Amino acid sequence: MGITPKIEGATTDHSTKRWSRGTRILTKIVIALIIALVGNMVVGIWHDTPKMAKIRRENRAIEKEYQILQERIALAENTIADIKHRDHYVYRPLLGVDTIAMPQIYSDYNDSKYAALQNDTYSELMTDTWRQMDRLTRNIYYASVSLDTTQQMAENKEEFSTVIPAIWPIDRTKLRHVSSLYGMRMHPTLGIWRKHEGIDLTAPIGTAVYASGNGVISQSQWRNGYGELIEVNHGFGYKSRYAHLSKRYVQVGDSVTRGQVIGEVGNTGVSSGPHLHYEVRYRDNTVNPIHYFNKDMSEEAYIDLMNQLEKSTEK
Repeated sequence: MGITPKIEGATTDHSTKRWSRGTRILTKIVIALIIALVGNMVVGIWHDTPKMAKIRRENRAIEKEYQILQERIALAENTIADIKHRDHYVYRPLLGVDTIAMPQIYSDYNDSKYAALQNDTYSELMTDTWRQMDRLTRNIYYASVSLDTTQQMAENKEEFSTVIPAIWPIDRTKLRHVSSLYGMRMHPTLGIWRKHEGIDLTAPIGTAVYASGNGVISQSQWRNGYGELIEVNHGFGYKSRYAHLSKRYVQVGDSVTRGQVIGEVGNTGVSSGPHLHYEVRYRDNTVNPIHYFNKDMSEEAYIDLMNQLEKSTEK
């Protein structure tokens, strides 16, 4: 029986062919993957993939929602501005009351309040929107407080009309002139610029001083600078002060009515001559008393007062 000789060269060629064929197939697969990857990148550049398209749609939707929110905030701000305008220029003038001083509502919060919104794709948009929301919230609070006080005054209009400090605190026939106005001035005794928180009505010592509205005496004492001082608490946030008096006829806790004599003009305290220093305070802030004199003043008296003020300013 013959033995077939083993041909080693043939076996080697067969293995080599199989290896070459496998390498070619693998190479083709790799090339196909590379082409697919590059193609996907190219398509991604020129055309969104379904996933990227979805993300872009979601981003546009977020931006649109913020724009809508900002528009609604703007509408609400316009509404609040209209309410504040009517409160300041219609309701309060009718009642004869000043606006509420709340300067803090116009101050933005510190940037640290919005630190958590930083380092985000929409950080600027979100921060601007939240700042607008916070401003709106402060304005709503102010309008609410202001309207509440206006409503209270309107409901108590009859009582309010008697307590508002609305008449001259001395007889105008005894008034020599208005020697100093409300506001910044050079102090006649101290020689420095400082705010004058009332008006000075020059009149002879002993001239009767009247309560300018109903109320309760909250101070009746000597006080540095003011000299002999009387303060009347009228309620509704209003107080009036009468300083440099020579005599005081009332004590703390006494009830007084508008026009009641409570003291006499003098020259006590830091004073350069006989006069009444008269202040009107609303919520512990001074306001210009001249604005309150106009309520019971004839046209002629008002013109005369304005002429006196003009001459006083020219000095």
